[in-house]
Order: sequence, then structure tokens, then C-alpha cells
Amino acid sequence: MISRSLLSLALGIGAVVASTAMPWHSASAPETSQRVAFATPKLARGAVLTADDFQVRDTTLHAPLDTAKVAPGWVTRRMIAAGEMLREPAVQPPDLVVANQPVEIEFRDKNVRLVLLGTSTRSGALGDRITVRTEQGKRIEAVVVAAGRVRID
Repeated sequence: MISRSLLSLALGIGAVVASTAMPWHSASAPETSQRVAFATPKLARGAVLTADDFQVRDTTLHAPLDTAKVAPGWVTRRMIAAGEMLREPAVQPPDLVVANQPVEIEFRDKNVRLVLLGTSTRSGALGDRITVRTEQGKRIEAVVVAAGRVRID
């Protein structure tokens, strides 16, 4: 049988452990209110978003997410359930340059603007860095700046 002093010591240690236990989520991830886009209907893979396909509302999150960019014209990369939060990589901006399609390759330096014709080696959205091939066959890395147009830095 356990003595009373040993039992009170064990209960005292248990009380200390219980009072110092960490909550389920730590204080290092504060809750923030943020505007987030949610799918209204169920969306198929490859669907182009319209204004009726999502709803933006204030939501409390435990970690800040970059969801404010979702806009009509974005494309789904997988099936999305109704009510699901829309964020990358599940949705992405539309490709302005398509793989193996002709592109204008632009170079600017102060007052000089040079435009070459080439072919993209892969698809890319606005701001994506892709490789293009010039008519002479040289590969160049460039940034997508518009539909069918890339710029060399």
C-alpha cells in the first residue's frame, strides 16, 4: 500500500505537470483575421475561375497565408470541393506563354529596345522565369511579361 506522504507527493507532481502543460496550439502562431477566397461550387481540374466560382470573406487563421491574389481567370490544378479555401498550388494564374509556341523576346537598355522571335520551351504565367529558344537555336532565360512576350533581364 502507498503511504499518504508518497501519495500526496505524487499528486503534487501531477498538479505541477498539469499546470505547465502546453496548450494544443502554441502562442508562437498568433491568430490573424485575413480575407480569404473560398470555392462556391465544386470545381473540376483545369477549370477557369469566374467571379461566381469563389467568395472572399474574413477568416481567422493561425498562420498568415497569401490568398489575396486569387482572381477571375485563375486555373484549378486539381479538383476543389465546395467551401474549400483557394490558394496556390491548388489554383494558379493562367499561363500567358504556352510551351512550344512562338514568343517575342524583348531586351531593353535605357533608350534601346531589341525584339527577337523565339519559341518557349515551357509554359509560364506572369512573372515566371522560363527558357526560350531563339530562331538561331540559342537558349535564353527570360521572364514572362505578357501574353506571348518575355523579357531578358
